[in-house]
Amino acid sequence: MAAHATAAVLVERAYKHYGSPKKSDYKSVLDNLNMVVQRGHIYGLLGPSGCGKTTLLSCIVGRRKLNSGDIWVLGGKPGEKGSGVPGPRIGYMPQDIALVGEFTVKDAVYYFGRIYGMPNDKLDERFQFLSNLLDLSHASRMVKTLSGGQQRRVSFAASLVHEPELLILDEPTVGLDPVLRDRIWDFLVEIARGGTAVIITTHYIDETRQANRIGLLRDGQLLAEEAPNDLLRKFDCETLEDAFYKLALRQQSQNQPTRRRSTLTPDVVPEPAVSAVESVPYESREDLTVVTSSTDVLTPSTKPFKYVSNYKSRYKAVFIKSIQQFSRNPGGLVFAVLFPIIQVLAFFSAIGHDPRDLQIGVVNEEALHSPYGLDICKNQSVQYITILEDERCQQYMTSCWFLEEMRKKELIPLFYDSATEAKDAVKNGKVYGSLHFSTNFSEALSNRIQDSDLAEDDVDDSNIDVWLDMSNHNIANFIKVQLLKAYKNFTKRTMRACGKNDRMGQIPAVFHDPIYGKEDPEIVAFMAPGVMITIVFFLSGIVTSTLMIGDRLEGVWERSAVAGVKAIEMLNVHILIQSIVIFVQTAEMMFLAWGPYDLPSKGSVLTIGILLYLQGLSGMCYGFLLSIYCDSYSVAFFVATGSFYPMILLCGIMWPLEAMTGGLRLFALTLPFTIPSIALRDIMQKGSAITEPAVVHGFLVTIAWIFVTLALCLVRLKYRKN
Repeated sequence: MAAHATAAVLVERAYKHYGSPKKSDYKSVLDNLNMVVQRGHIYGLLGPSGCGKTTLLSCIVGRRKLNSGDIWVLGGKPGEKGSGVPGPRIGYMPQDIALVGEFTVKDAVYYFGRIYGMPNDKLDERFQFLSNLLDLSHASRMVKTLSGGQQRRVSFAASLVHEPELLILDEPTVGLDPVLRDRIWDFLVEIARGGTAVIITTHYIDETRQANRIGLLRDGQLLAEEAPNDLLRKFDCETLEDAFYKLALRQQSQNQPTRRRSTLTPDVVPEPAVSAVESVPYESREDLTVVTSSTDVLTPSTKPFKYVSNYKSRYKAVFIKSIQQFSRNPGGLVFAVLFPIIQVLAFFSAIGHDPRDLQIGVVNEEALHSPYGLDICKNQSVQYITILEDERCQQYMTSCWFLEEMRKKELIPLFYDSATEAKDAVKNGKVYGSLHFSTNFSEALSNRIQDSDLAEDDVDDSNIDVWLDMSNHNIANFIKVQLLKAYKNFTKRTMRACGKNDRMGQIPAVFHDPIYGKEDPEIVAFMAPGVMITIVFFLSGIVTSTLMIGDRLEGVWERSAVAGVKAIEMLNVHILIQSIVIFVQTAEMMFLAWGPYDLPSKGSVLTIGILLYLQGLSGMCYGFLLSIYCDSYSVAFFVATGSFYPMILLCGIMWPLEAMTGGLRLFALTLPFTIPSIALRDIMQKGSAITEPAVVHGFLVTIAWIFVTLALCLVRLKYRKN
């Protein structure tokens, strides 16, 4: 890790796997121990899994920080402006593959080359060279179709593409055949002779014989740091594994009695009980101090970088990567582009239509007791209304008229002989309700209309008895409304036939044309604003969280950051691409809603589009929030699903806000699409302008959710420990 001569690493570390050792236990071993990697040297960092190798490398590349102490890389501290670390001066191959599965072999190598600002002709040259060196698979094969060993070769090539000054390899030869391992080591020796500093970790201890210097790390302690041959002579061993074994035994004996004794064999070095990388922070202690006696070498390098990574090259690389990743994922394309169409089609096809083929049990005793029975209603010669000499209106079999009006409302009569049979049919689920007409229904109804002094029997006989199955709220209320409409039309028809004012048979309350909406309101028009908002909100949120979590879990985000890509650049590219997707989703929904389904809208279509688009952006920010605070797909899915149902149930789509308790209503108003749904409904049904208070509030709530979620994301990123 040197710019010209050497660079020093100051690391302080302690673990608790076997108890807390005393400072005096390690002091004699570690005093004045230098950890120095010279330019043109290969440094092998060896040790069992969990001993801290990967964590130490993360600190060196600037992705983790020590609680105290300093790390100097290439003449400066990682992360300092102009240091090139993270950035193009180092090549980093992590332990995981950390490549986009939708990349081809060529795309994976070119992605990192573009980040480093390499010209295309140089990229072509380096790719051809690395393909021959590492026996890479065909350039057009996708990474996700390769075996583990083939993927590791591609990952190795990506770290070498820009010929870095410092090459850091975390177990690069795992899963490779011995012939290829030897070829890689020969290549590492060759580039080291050219001045490249190499730090390599490996499980194959004896393959580091070609390293200039090795460090043996176990249980958070650097046991030794020497040239391989010197270490073999010092411990009188033939293999480095034997030397490591003896060092482990000496460490074990020095740590007693505070540390548990483990059974050691020459072939097995015990691993810590807890993974150091996952469970133990890189704490600062005085137990391990690796120092240098001089800091004169810690001067900035005057050698210009071979390649310069600027924001244009990084944005270009990340943009191409995101397009490739998105376009080559059929499931993602279907979810992002076709899902809005499917959901809108499902909503408009299934919601808002009147129930059909509803059978109603009918007991028409008036017809049953007639000479023709139930067929009398089919007899065209029947005279239903007769005007007597005293101008009284005599009705006959007008129950047939009511049944006609009922059929017009798509209520199908199913006739029974008695009220008991009809009610039993309701209980057995054969019909949704039942009606009963008395024997002298028409005569009693005539008397009810024309006589002020009416016998109680006439009152009862002129009624239509109704029994409904109220277990299905929507259907029962629909039947109620349709029966009332049928009765309204029936009385109008009867009054006109009697030569009377048709309003005489109506209730004394006149409903004029509505100020907003239709006389017969459509439930689909009420629900559509909220449904479209929830679709665009949650689709963008789920797509964003899935992509971001995928990049993080696969290590792509981390590796890109080591290459010099800033988090804000990754976010900006994702925002750009996702914004385009949201625009397409919004356009799709609006086209379907106001095209084939002719959704009524009195307001500005542009205002509707802007509000829907902002809701999509709000959902995208919510997806960012999920991806940052959730560590896995499953957790993000549970949070998204768990938040979806409360939001959609409380936003007023399913049931009016006015029916909720005061506290719950206030909470519902803070949700991301409760007030925006009201605003969108006002635009569509009332023609409200963008300056109307309700519409302004909808926009303000949407924008507030965008800024609040982004602020929470920034807080999490700022205080998240690496």
